[in-house]
Amino acid sequence: MLDGRVAIVTGGARGLGEGIARRFAAEGASVVIADRTPAEPLLAQLAPTQIGHLTATVDVRSPREVDDLVADTVARYGRLDVMVNNAGVMDSGAEVADLTDEEYDFVLDVNVRGVFNGCRAAARVFREQDRGRIINVASYIGKKAIGGHALYSASKAAVISLTQALALELGKHGTTVNSICPGTMYTPMWVEKLPTFVGEANPDVEKYRREHAAANIPVGRMGTGQDVGAMAAWLASDDAVFVTGAALNLTGGEAVFF
Repeated sequence: MLDGRVAIVTGGARGLGEGIARRFAAEGASVVIADRTPAEPLLAQLAPTQIGHLTATVDVRSPREVDDLVADTVARYGRLDVMVNNAGVMDSGAEVADLTDEEYDFVLDVNVRGVFNGCRAAARVFREQDRGRIINVASYIGKKAIGGHALYSASKAAVISLTQALALELGKHGTTVNSICPGTMYTPMWVEKLPTFVGEANPDVEKYRREHAAANIPVGRMGTGQDVGAMAAWLASDDAVFVTGAALNLTGGEAVFF
């Protein structure tokens, strides 16, 4: 489905980004994994392609580093077909009255500026090529805020709005721009944040995973990187050529609103 295409996945070394990178490679794309975490172990596991995969150490908050990432990819492969802006961080779960300026700056810089930097760098290439796909990973709580996660909700709402505006700008250049809005996903980030969420130092991860799914997710399980990878691969394919400006829920029924 993605044979011969070149894709960048930010935050691609683990979690949802890893799921996207693995699915893209399985579909025949050459993947550039951009992350602050070393991705060489994952790189060795990806399905081989004719022109291979790459890894790059990138801080998405830096416009220069993201611009260089895109420029280096085009120089190496001669093209860029898909830009996935997946890198993101969760907030602490504190109420607004207790948030610090430092946390505000960190969450908004990664989740909004980081996506903006990736969108802008890719858009410049796609305008020249007259083709491309931009996929931004948002969240269902970018549509319906949750108390205690104001920063995360606000940042993901910004990603959705940026996606929609850019879709209007790039449609005439053969480029679609969409966002994926996952629900509560079983990822390393979720596991790391669980002690804070539940107020226990060493929570039983599997117990809380089962309980959350049973109470909140109609299909009976939490989502995974594989689920996000499947949707991202579809959005990157020719089958989704008429889909743009969308914010697609991927929640197993945890959220059913638009």
